[in-house]
Amino acid sequence: MDQGDSVILDALRGILPEQTLELLQDYLQNPQTFLQTLWRQTVLVTNKLSTVLSPLFAPLLARALQALNDSPDIVVLGFVLAAFFLVIQLIAWVHRTMMYMTRLAFRMLGWALVFALLAFVWRRGPEATIRDIVVFVSKLAGYATLLKDIWLSEYKKFDAQTKRGGGAGAGAGQRTPSGGYSRSRNGW
Repeated sequence: MDQGDSVILDALRGILPEQTLELLQDYLQNPQTFLQTLWRQTVLVTNKLSTVLSPLFAPLLARALQALNDSPDIVVLGFVLAAFFLVIQLIAWVHRTMMYMTRLAFRMLGWALVFALLAFVWRRGPEATIRDIVVFVSKLAGYATLLKDIWLSEYKKFDAQTKRGGGAGAGAGQRTPSGGYSRSRNGW
């Protein structure tokens, strides 16, 4: 390649090992390597293509640049749209990163709970663990039954208040616990 490659290799001399630098020198700077041949062919094709296409696209490019020079609002609008697009992309990237970290944290939490449960079973033994689970489930079922009874009694109180039209104090201008709403006779 050119002189810039040797400058880059000189800068990498303290960073990379000597074998790597020799390998880079052999394969990047040797004119007979595939990389050098490919580089030369690419430069040759690009030069020919630009020579052929420049007379065709030069007037179009000149007209487009003149149009942009005559109407700077389009340029400003383009910059605003590009900035908006970049902001949206940044927000999407932050969102993906946060979702990944959240998923990772919850997976770690799930596995930590599994390992804690296994450690609990290991320490207590299978019989004691089954006994503890039965006691916990029975207490949970008792609590759920208590909640169901409270909810049903409150629902029956509410239903009774709405059936009689808001309670006894509704005529005196007082607010009733149901908020003054009553169920109509046709169900609506």
